[in-house]
Amino acid sequence: MSPAARQRESLGSIEVEYGATLARLESGGAIGRLKARDAGLWSADPATAAAIRNRLGWLDAPEWLQDRIPELKSFAAEIRTTGFTRVLLLGMGGSSLAPEVFQRVGVAGPGAPTLEVLDSTDPASVQSAEAGSRLDHTFFLVASKSGGTIETLSQYRYFRSRVESLGLPDLGGRFAAVTDAGSPLERLATEEGFRRTFRNPADVGGRFSALTYFGAVPASLLGLDLDAIASRSLAAREESLSESGAENRALRLAAILGAAARSGRNKLTILASPALRPLGYWIEQLVAESTGKDGTGVIPVEGEPLGPAHRYGSDRIYVSIGLEGVPDADLSRLEVELGRGGAPWVHIELPDRDEIAGEFYVWEVATALLGSVLEINPFDEPNVTESKRNTEALLASLEKSGGLPAEEPKALSEGVEVFAPEPVWARLEAGAPSMASLEMVLNRFLALASPGGYLAVLAYLERTAAAEASFSLLRRAVRNAILVPVLQGYGPRYLHSIGQLYKGGPGGGIFLVITVADPTDILIPGKSYSFGQLKTAQALGDFAALGKHGRPALRLHLTEGAEAGLRTVASAVERALAAMGSA
Repeated sequence: MSPAARQRESLGSIEVEYGATLARLESGGAIGRLKARDAGLWSADPATAAAIRNRLGWLDAPEWLQDRIPELKSFAAEIRTTGFTRVLLLGMGGSSLAPEVFQRVGVAGPGAPTLEVLDSTDPASVQSAEAGSRLDHTFFLVASKSGGTIETLSQYRYFRSRVESLGLPDLGGRFAAVTDAGSPLERLATEEGFRRTFRNPADVGGRFSALTYFGAVPASLLGLDLDAIASRSLAAREESLSESGAENRALRLAAILGAAARSGRNKLTILASPALRPLGYWIEQLVAESTGKDGTGVIPVEGEPLGPAHRYGSDRIYVSIGLEGVPDADLSRLEVELGRGGAPWVHIELPDRDEIAGEFYVWEVATALLGSVLEINPFDEPNVTESKRNTEALLASLEKSGGLPAEEPKALSEGVEVFAPEPVWARLEAGAPSMASLEMVLNRFLALASPGGYLAVLAYLERTAAAEASFSLLRRAVRNAILVPVLQGYGPRYLHSIGQLYKGGPGGGIFLVITVADPTDILIPGKSYSFGQLKTAQALGDFAALGKHGRPALRLHLTEGAEAGLRTVASAVERALAAMGSA
């Protein structure tokens, strides 16, 4: 028998609500109804129920995967023997997050190519992906459920053009697609002679697709143990569809998260060990996009640096995820200290890295049931299209006029241009001197954060080690000073993960959007705009969507590049927080 993950729960202040929530799920036959595909778990509306029934194929994904292991192993062997030493996956959201988990958590098999994931339209990110290895030894995996994802198709057009310019033979044989049958990507793959098209089950939504082709093809190319992945996910399915809460940790997890949210603890603080951090990214997307709608939802706080217990508010629930035999003294100490104040805590311990496959399934079941507890449909994403439509309108305008609409900054300080919607700027500049400094703007903006709220830092720039370090320091400083969670993500990546929650979820968030003047740019083949312009249009489109929903947002445009600009912002934030502390 395969080793299983262990889950320990400390309920703290939500013990009574948890007991009532678990009892309702059990007495209402939630697991039996889930197995029976009873869409009434989430909605009584006939049209909504019909749509939900067409999104439940993930329930059978472990069996589906097991049946395709020979096919996947054969394909992986074909790619290795053809001489490819690197796989570059082009995708966004559900198409890229599970592969990133497999890439960074799994242990690649001997002789397998490396796997890299490109999920950005940032020109520097695209250039880094190109420079990462010789293109003549690179195999490209183009992944998109809808087949029309603008980022993925733009990435494909660019790398197809680059490979073509090298005069390499068998152009189409260097690409494979993962998509739904009948999608634009499937048609493109046929027209342009892709080596292979993997047609995913149409009744599986993108964020629930980790154990389908979207996760399994990259895992096979990495040479991971597919038999172990299938067996762990099958074991998790058996446990997660047990009707007894004592035996079903997915059911208990759903009850805990639901009880916490109903008790005012809707900040799911994910504390993953360094080896498992990519799993936190994946959980963030699954929970945020599934529950963040209709003004409710669970807000995942992923990757936030640890701090003293007294710097955390009473609006949090904590889930720590680690590997067996790898203790974390700082995390254990924080758990004890917060536990004294009644903070609920779920500690998950995986026996080994293969167990991430089982964890995928556990969290999918838990999130589906959480939707029932919160009385929302966890399988739609009603606000995701808003930013997309705004971006499309900006790009259409660009194609007509040759440029994006110009906007005068509200302030210019230290090489940083400041932009804000009029209602937000009116609050920031009231009684301010005529020449507002960056420190003053940030001081007043951060003062908009209220207890029970959060700050989200959304950066449209390359995800580098230096940027990660800078944001980590900023997150710690702001959290410790104003006692609200600080979320952080990269655009446009976050639009396909937590972006739904930012527009449709609970209020109380404030949003700091960071854009940068790109030192170099890349034209997208076949388009009249560049990657930099596409990224800017996406930033502006989401900024407008946040404003439409009344979410306070501030945009800082770094005119002197990312590295210098982030130093400037960090210094200004430090001064702004110091001024708040002395006020």
